Amino acid sequence: MPENSNTPYLHYIPLGGNGEVTKNMHVFETQDDVVVFDAGIGFPQADQLGVDVVIPDVSYLIQKRHKVRGIVISHAHEDHIGALPYIVKELTNVPIYATKLPRGFIQAKLAEKNLLKGQPLHLIEPEKGAFKVGKFEINPYRVNHSVPDALGLFVRTPVGNIVMSPDFKFDWTPVDGHPFEVGKLASLAQDGVLALFSDCLGSNRDGYTESERSIEKAFDRELRDAKGQVFITTMSSNISRIQQAINVSHKYGRKVVPAGRSIDQNIQTALNLGYLKVPDGAVIDQEKARRMPGHKKTYLVAGAMGQPGSALDRLSRGEHRSIQIKPGAAVIFSADPIPGVGDQVGSAIDRLIEKGVRVVYSDIQDDLHVSGHGSKGDLSLMVGLTRPEFFIPIGGTRRHQRGYTTLVEDMGYDPKTVFELLGNQTVMFHEHDAKLGPEIETRDVFVDGSLVGDVGKIVLEDRMQLSQDGVFVIIMRKDKEGKLSNIVDVISRGFVFQAESGELVKHAKQLAGKTVQGTHIKEWNKTKEKLTEKLRSLFFSKTKREPLILPVVIDL
Repeated sequence: MPENSNTPYLHYIPLGGNGEVTKNMHVFETQDDVVVFDAGIGFPQADQLGVDVVIPDVSYLIQKRHKVRGIVISHAHEDHIGALPYIVKELTNVPIYATKLPRGFIQAKLAEKNLLKGQPLHLIEPEKGAFKVGKFEINPYRVNHSVPDALGLFVRTPVGNIVMSPDFKFDWTPVDGHPFEVGKLASLAQDGVLALFSDCLGSNRDGYTESERSIEKAFDRELRDAKGQVFITTMSSNISRIQQAINVSHKYGRKVVPAGRSIDQNIQTALNLGYLKVPDGAVIDQEKARRMPGHKKTYLVAGAMGQPGSALDRLSRGEHRSIQIKPGAAVIFSADPIPGVGDQVGSAIDRLIEKGVRVVYSDIQDDLHVSGHGSKGDLSLMVGLTRPEFFIPIGGTRRHQRGYTTLVEDMGYDPKTVFELLGNQTVMFHEHDAKLGPEIETRDVFVDGSLVGDVGKIVLEDRMQLSQDGVFVIIMRKDKEGKLSNIVDVISRGFVFQAESGELVKHAKQLAGKTVQGTHIKEWNKTKEKLTEKLRSLFFSKTKREPLILPVVIDL
């Protein structure tokens, strides 16, 4: 709808978090304002070689920069705040709103990238009531998740009220002592709710999700029986889980040792802000830990999703610079793999088992992780509290969205009021009305080291080809007149071993020399294409493999 329209509207544009569990970013636009909720990272798929993280495409926001009033954060997990250091470079000085713990994490992230100076960071204090971002009136309420200081958001817009509740469950005994503010949400919802944007990850799981506090009993059992090294891996922002690991370690006379930059940084931030209660001397650094026997320490390890290069990944490969995992050690996975990373987590577990390590994970011990996401009972209770006109399930894959639609239908709602959004779909809201809006073009933006967005589909395809079939380099010479010689050299890496494949290599050299002989460098593009095609055909006919072929020209 055009910005100068006289009819009030609310345009919902998901830049992440619809049809996927991570990379959460939800955009709401009216005639005058754009407000963003969350800005998270995603994790690369197995075929996205070399990619560190995936971030949302903010091209749409850059086009609307003059209207963007702020980014409001629901909680401190990476899939909700991790993209901020990349996004604030594009949306300079856009205010960020967050509660105390996520704001602390965000400050640390931005400071690390030298982006904190001049960046507006506003504190959300739910007890103080509503605040305004543009013409949006936002009333935060506390929810329970696997990290303290998590929020749901009741938002008054020009066309009606919406409830944004990305990740939640109803936990009556939370580790941080703050139960879900049910009464506050119910009171706000009395004014009517146009749309509920609800977490749907647990929509196919019966009952209610267990309390986070139940994890401590499982930690107690594992550490009570452990005789040597203990490693606990969880999400680095899961401060509640970390608190329980510290409690039990202290009980059994173990010092806690953070292993991994993210988990160390988050522990320090949580300590400084008062979100961790740690006895004096209970947490030590890796240097002090070196001088202690294995049964006197518990390592808290980053990399529960098996991320390449993480502390857990390096430990499993025996490549960690300061920590060596020993046979008989116990590694406890206190996190379930999110969809899409199961293979890399499984590979890490296999490598650890091969080292003689006892690995405890959800497939064999199901009480070492409690989901931070509500099950059917929690989701139904949220529907009952808010009674919306329309539903948008977020933070889940296709099967979770469909499970949510079934749940809502079973409660007596028309399934047509549920929008299972995928791809580039958007929703246009008017008063008491919702329909699909115009589609927008978005893409995954890959972060590879210091490169952001420079790694595209072609680069990833090349990397996959290199990993599977290797590379074959043909080195050709040109004379002073620019003519190519028929004498060529070749280098094979990851394709065939030259010493053992002499006939194939000889044939390739002859074919290359014959193809380029007498051609001029001015015709290089045409010659290169012809040469590549002939060699590709030769290699596939002889080996059934297709290496990456790189023709190179040097001066005689």
